[in-house]
Amino acid sequence: MKNKIGFLIAGFSLFSGFANGQQDPLFTQYLDNQIYVNPAFAGSKENMEITGIHRQQWFGFSGAPMTTTLSLHTPLKYKSIGLGLDLMNDNIGPLNRTNVSIDFAYRIHFKNESKLSFGIKAGGDFYNGDLTTIDQSGTDALANRYSDFTPSFGAGVYYFAPKWFLGASVPRLTSNLSGNVGGLDSAKHVFGIAGALFSLTNKWELRPTTQVRYTAGTPLSADLTLTGIYNSKFWIGLNYRLKESAGGFVQFKITKQLKIGYAYDFPLTEIRTGTAGSHEIMLSFGLIKTHKGLVSPRYF
Repeated sequence: MKNKIGFLIAGFSLFSGFANGQQDPLFTQYLDNQIYVNPAFAGSKENMEITGIHRQQWFGFSGAPMTTTLSLHTPLKYKSIGLGLDLMNDNIGPLNRTNVSIDFAYRIHFKNESKLSFGIKAGGDFYNGDLTTIDQSGTDALANRYSDFTPSFGAGVYYFAPKWFLGASVPRLTSNLSGNVGGLDSAKHVFGIAGALFSLTNKWELRPTTQVRYTAGTPLSADLTLTGIYNSKFWIGLNYRLKESAGGFVQFKITKQLKIGYAYDFPLTEIRTGTAGSHEIMLSFGLIKTHKGLVSPRYF
């Protein structure tokens, strides 16, 4: 019990004392959740898409981080414009953060079938915490309850061609979250993403991708992912998060519209002795009918 309580206290200290570090949750299936960090992705699939991801971090730790996201994005009839909505709930012990954002993207179309998209994001973070249920004896005094709200604004750019893509974004341009929790700052995170698609046979394709994250004052974080795609219906991938974790995922297209995925990763740091790893499930639904008929499959 003392270890569980200690973890919650440590979680609070991490949240409040190191709030300038990596705050945004990370996902193994990050390619299916791009709109959360890059508003320029809105409407890029040329059909409406709804995606939900739930991640349980460090399974076996009481109060370990748990994150759920839900996003929707679609192009408008004027296809140079895309709109999106993304929701995120991040929970660690007695601490909770909920983000609600809307996304707007404008795309420039080129003759080689590539597109350049610019996006903006606007929303806000709701912070809540209740430490009355845990024993704080032997620790510095912490506020028992708090709640706060801060607006958030972000921007991004995304270039994609039939066989490769490249993007960059800062989902939180605002900072200086005010005062109920020791003067938290919402740090500026810079995200970069890139990938390509290679045809191996008439059934198999290979998709290497990477997502890189940078926050001032913290080490660079990066995911390196290699995915095999079979017959546009089955995905199997390996993922390595630099000096942090390793794992993999599988995804299956149940119908032309519905895709489900599961990911597992285990830490490579000292915390590995106390956890059974992290689990992540994904569900995606895409409306594939357009006025021109069926949309060609997109793998990013």
